[in-house]
Amino acid sequence: MPTDLATLDWFGCATFRLRVGELVIFLDAYLDRVPSAPPVGLRPEDVERADWIVVGHSHFDHLYGAERIAKRTGARILGSYETVRLMEAQGVPLAQLIPVAGGEKVRLSDDVTVDVFPSQHS
Repeated sequence: MPTDLATLDWFGCATFRLRVGELVIFLDAYLDRVPSAPPVGLRPEDVERADWIVVGHSHFDHLYGAERIAKRTGARILGSYETVRLMEAQGVPLAQLIPVAGGEKVRLSDDVTVDVFPSQHS
C-alpha cells in the first residue's frame, strides 16, 4: 500500500481507525457499546493490528477498550497523564504509554506526527 494512501473508518462516538500506508492508528478506542445499542462491527478483542492509540481524553466513551487493544497488539497509547495512570492500572506496560499535556509533537512514524493541544474537557 503506498504511504500516501490513507483510509479512515468511523466506529461511532469519537472512535476512528486511521490507516496511513502500513501504519494503523486508533483515534480513541470505544468499540464496545451497552447491550441496547447496535454493535459497531469490531470489538477490542477482534483488533489484530494497531500501532498507536491516540486518546482524546479519559472518559469511558473514548478510553474504554484501549487497554485490551494495546495488550493484544502492542500498540502504544498516547494520552493525558490520567489516561496513562488508568491504562497502567489496567496492566498496560508503562513502555507502551506516552503521557502528554499539550504542546508536544509526537512522531508516530517517519511520515506521521501528532501535534498535541491541551484539553480542558472534564
